[in-house]
Amino acid sequence: MFVLAGAILIGGTLTAHAATGQWKQDATGRWWERLGGGYPTNAWIWIDGNNDGRAECYYFDSVGCMLANTITPDGYTVNADGAWTENGVVQTQGTNSKLYD
Repeated sequence: MFVLAGAILIGGTLTAHAATGQWKQDATGRWWERLGGGYPTNAWIWIDGNNDGRAECYYFDSVGCMLANTITPDGYTVNADGAWTENGVVQTQGTNSKLYD
């Protein structure tokens, strides 16, 4: 019984969650405005911006601007849309109905 309880607990922590909010854009770039306000900075954030049940991972710099078409400070590639890619393939994770920021 303890093994089953442990497996359920571990399985629950592996569920991907995506940040809730909305995209903002101006002449400088794109930002993700969190549901409660504010912007992620110096961070990777999983975002399902088109609500297709698959979240893409985006990197935001020190002022909260999404990086695009470049290499991030930690050495990963992001495409022209800002999504993390490996060998040209956008990396995604499934989301669930309980999204949180």
